[in-house]
Amino acid sequence: MPARPNAPRFSLPDPPLADEAVLLRPPSPADVPEIAAACTDPEIARWTMVPTPYTPAHARRFVAQARRWWRVGRTGAIFAIVERSSGRLVGMIGLEPAEPGLAEVGYWVAPGARRRGYATRAVRLVSTWAFADPTLVRLELHTMLGNEASGAVAVKAGFSREGVARRGLVVRGERVDGVVYALVRGDPAAG
Repeated sequence: MPARPNAPRFSLPDPPLADEAVLLRPPSPADVPEIAAACTDPEIARWTMVPTPYTPAHARRFVAQARRWWRVGRTGAIFAIVERSSGRLVGMIGLEPAEPGLAEVGYWVAPGARRRGYATRAVRLVSTWAFADPTLVRLELHTMLGNEASGAVAVKAGFSREGVARRGLVVRGERVDGVVYALVRGDPAAG
């Protein structure tokens, strides 16, 4: 994806983003089997835009795209969410500039790692890091209507629920209702 003029710029953080429970790092080819296995989960397929059925070839292309984004810069940021205590990949989180001053965050968590706070921690870490870019004014998180678990993560991470965007998301070529959550510069969770 080409860089958008005046879009937020994302460079690999040094030191890596981390707290006591999670570490965020670029995905690597070694992650392909875990990514492929997680993305075959019916809940990930139901609530995200991953291809279905999901194959190891999809995971390889995803990792290659993430590595390109980090190499090129300014186009987006994709992190593997890693459990610090075990080094195990537990999910993915990404940021994508949408227009000047605006970026979108999205994530998924593997089935065996849910309800442990990993997504909330990752969203907080990425949000604080993203707002270090002075051009970022607004960070959005979109969920499909009915995805209460992701909505709860957004609220716990400090996002405000703004409302339902009727037929506002395109998922696998179909327009579906989405819920918009936002964090804006100046909000306490924006750092």
